[in-house]
Amino acid sequence: MNPTATERNLSPLRWWVCVLLMLATVVNYMDRMALNQMAKEIKAAFDMDNTEYGYLESVFSLAFALGAVLTGFLVDRASVRWVYPLMVIGWSVAGVLTGFANSFAALLLCRFALGLFEAGNWPCGIRTTRAVLPPEERSFGNSLFQSGTALGAVVTPLVVLALVQWAAANGFVETWRLPFRVIGALGLVWVALWFLTVPPSIIEPKEDAASQQGAVRFVDVFADKRFWALFAMVVALNVTWHGYRTWLPLYLREQRGYSLEEMSAFTTVYYLIADVGSWTVGLLTLVFCKRGMSVHAARLLLYAICAALTVATLAVPFLPDGRALEAALLVVAFAALGLFPTYFALSQELSSKHQGKVTGVLGASAHLSLAAIYPLEGRICDRTGSYELVLGGIGVFPLLAFAVMVALWPPRAEPRPPGEPPEADGNYS
Repeated sequence: MNPTATERNLSPLRWWVCVLLMLATVVNYMDRMALNQMAKEIKAAFDMDNTEYGYLESVFSLAFALGAVLTGFLVDRASVRWVYPLMVIGWSVAGVLTGFANSFAALLLCRFALGLFEAGNWPCGIRTTRAVLPPEERSFGNSLFQSGTALGAVVTPLVVLALVQWAAANGFVETWRLPFRVIGALGLVWVALWFLTVPPSIIEPKEDAASQQGAVRFVDVFADKRFWALFAMVVALNVTWHGYRTWLPLYLREQRGYSLEEMSAFTTVYYLIADVGSWTVGLLTLVFCKRGMSVHAARLLLYAICAALTVATLAVPFLPDGRALEAALLVVAFAALGLFPTYFALSQELSSKHQGKVTGVLGASAHLSLAAIYPLEGRICDRTGSYELVLGGIGVFPLLAFAVMVALWPPRAEPRPPGEPPEADGNYS
C-alpha cells in the first residue's frame, strides 16, 4: 500500500518555509500599498489626475511583467536560496528611493524598479512551495504564502497612518515620504531570517531520472490547454484583486467621503477579511482531500464558490453609504483573495522543470493586461466623475474564467489523489 503524504518523511520545517514566504509577501505588499494609502497626498504633491495616477500603476505592472519572466527563467537555472533574497533587496531599495522622489518622472522610475523586483516574489515562492510540499498540501501552503498580500495590506494602513502622524508632529513638510523610507528598510530583516533559518537542502528540489525523462521543453507548455485555462484565470483574478487595491482607497476618500483615518480603518478590515478568504480556501481544500474528494475536484469547487461571490461587486454602485456597502466590499475581499491558492496549486501541475518560467509567464500576462487596463480605468473614472463603473464591473471576470477552466482542464489532467505517491519532482524530506 502506498504511503500518504502524512506517512512520508516530511520535514516540519516545510511549514516554517511557508511562513517565511508569507512574511516576504507581507513586506512586498507593504512596499506596494504605501502608494495607494498616500494616493491623495501624492496626487496633490505632483499635481496628478486619475489618468496620470493610472500611469503609475501601469508602469509598475509593465515592470512586474518583465520581472516575472526574467525571474522565472533565472529561478529555474539558479538556486532559489540566492535569487529570492536578491529580489527582496532590490524591491526594498526601490521602496526607500520612492520616499526621495522629487518629480513625477522620478516617481515613475521608482515604481518601475519596484515592480521589476517585486515580481520575483511569486516565481521564487511558487518554486519553493512546490519543492517542499506534496500535491495535497500545496493549496494550503500556497494560501499561507498568498495570505501575506492581505496581511501586508492590513498592516500597511496602520503603519502608514502612524508614520504620517509622527512625521506631522515632528515638522515634516511632506509627510507622505516617511512611510516609503521606513517600510522599504524592512526587507533586510527578512533576508537575515531567510539565511539564518532555512537550510539549503529543504528548498532545493532533487529531480530523479523518471522526472527528468518526463520533462518537456518549455515551448511545449504552450501546447497544453491547461496553460490557457490558467492564463484566463490569472488575468481575471488579478483584474479583480488589483482593481480594488488600486481604486478602493480613492473611492472611499473622494467619492464616499471617508477621512484618512476612516479609510485606513476600513481597508484594514477589508484585507483582514481577504486573508480569512485565502486561509479558508487552503484549509478547505486540505479537508476535502482528507475526506476522499479528488484534489482537482476540491480545487475547482472552491474556485467556483469564490468566483460566484466576487460577482457581489455588481451591487457596489447601487448601495448607500454604511453597512450594506461595506458588507458587499468585504464579500468581494474574501472571495477575491480566496481565488489565488487554487490558481497557484493548479499552476504547479504543468511542469516541475519549468515551474519558475510557467509562473513568470503567467504573472507577466496578468500584469501586461493590468498595464493596459489601469490608464483606461483611470480615464473612465475621470470622464464619469465616479469610480463605481470600474469597481462595479471588475468582479465578473473570475466567473468567466471558471467557464474557460471547465472547458480546457479535463478531469484526466487532475493530479494524483493523496493516497498515491506524488510525482517524482520535489524534495519532501
